[in-house]
Amino acid sequence: MALSKVKKIAEGKTKIVYEHPVNPHLVLIKSKDDITAGDGAKKDCFDGKAVFSTETICNCFKLLNLRGLPTHYLGQIEPKIFLARKAKMIPLELVVRRIATGSYLKRSPEIAEGTVFNSLVFEVFLKNDETHDPLVVYDFTNEISLLYDPKKPLSNGFFQKRSLEEGGILMTPYLLNDLRDLAVKTFEILEGAWAKQNVSLVDLKIECGFDEETGKLMIADVIDNDSWRIWPAGDKTQMKDKQVYRDLLPTMTPEARELLKKNYQWVAKATEK
Repeated sequence: MALSKVKKIAEGKTKIVYEHPVNPHLVLIKSKDDITAGDGAKKDCFDGKAVFSTETICNCFKLLNLRGLPTHYLGQIEPKIFLARKAKMIPLELVVRRIATGSYLKRSPEIAEGTVFNSLVFEVFLKNDETHDPLVVYDFTNEISLLYDPKKPLSNGFFQKRSLEEGGILMTPYLLNDLRDLAVKTFEILEGAWAKQNVSLVDLKIECGFDEETGKLMIADVIDNDSWRIWPAGDKTQMKDKQVYRDLLPTMTPEARELLKKNYQWVAKATEK
């Protein structure tokens, strides 16, 4: 498909969103070969990432659709492109955790790495690179949201108060409950699918938005190997996800690039199952 002939709506670190050439309520989403970390401070690329990411995205959304969850996904168009419903995005990252690791340990230093949560942990982060995607806690009684440094103990307190409006969308207890419900259900479905391959889904990030035509809340954006941590056999040393890139030295070596390519290809093939 000649995307040069259609209007670009938005471009992120790892994808580009285009208008649909015919239907104004649809979009075309194209993956890029880029991989980033540290709010974009670290950036590289490797051949095949866009194809592997798109395969993973499509496989995940197909499963969610089959299980009856509302998503924007409509189908794959080309190896790097899929078709989706156009959404008014909520500028929040919804994170669900089964195992304690990563930045969660910095916010909760009293928790040991590897702790398995019997009840899933749900967290909300504001999408804002300038403030490093702070943790958001909603105080609906006082009609404010509180922002916390995601890499410091919560006991340090919040660093900013904000209104309950996020990107022109008013956050309410009902909307937050709906977002939590979608995030948890998404995690449980993918967790079960990975478990059948003896892979532990450690944590997961999704984003949601409202269908611009119907107003329906739905899971949107992408779910790929940058969206989660996965540990084959529950072993962190076997991880296949983006954390491998985060842990690499600042300079990308040919060996590291090949390792990332193999990991992302492995995940794309595994999600076919």
